[in-house]
Amino acid sequence: MRARKVNGWAALLVVLVPALGASAADKVTWKPLTDAVLRIDDRAPKQWSLYRAGKKLDPLLLTLGARVLVLYVRNRMVYEIPPAQVEHKGEDLLWRESDKPEKPLASSDWSTRDIGSAWRVRVKLDDEGRMVDIQIPQMPDLRGLY
Repeated sequence: MRARKVNGWAALLVVLVPALGASAADKVTWKPLTDAVLRIDDRAPKQWSLYRAGKKLDPLLLTLGARVLVLYVRNRMVYEIPPAQVEHKGEDLLWRESDKPEKPLASSDWSTRDIGSAWRVRVKLDDEGRMVDIQIPQMPDLRGLY
């Protein structure tokens, strides 16, 4: 009888451990980009924050007041996610990528360029007719000076 209970617990662990690992691995930690510049229709919004996942600048998470947008720059897609899905952990934000909506927002006029002192991302949100312009300062490449 005791051997069956142990086998039952082992079977339960085999089912639960991968499920717990998948949910933890699915969670993205977003770090703030404090020195970025944001303009919407050539005006600076009052309340906004920009975040990146890891060390790369794709994807980006943009908060505009109570609105949360995730920009997948390489894929040229913008998703609006409910603020309730974003968890605050100090200055960082946590979000499960599996909670991403099925359909992205309609967007066009994508432009990503290195403009010298910054990396610039521009995108037009078609349904609103708004142009989002993000500039993220970058460190100069000093390797040529050695």
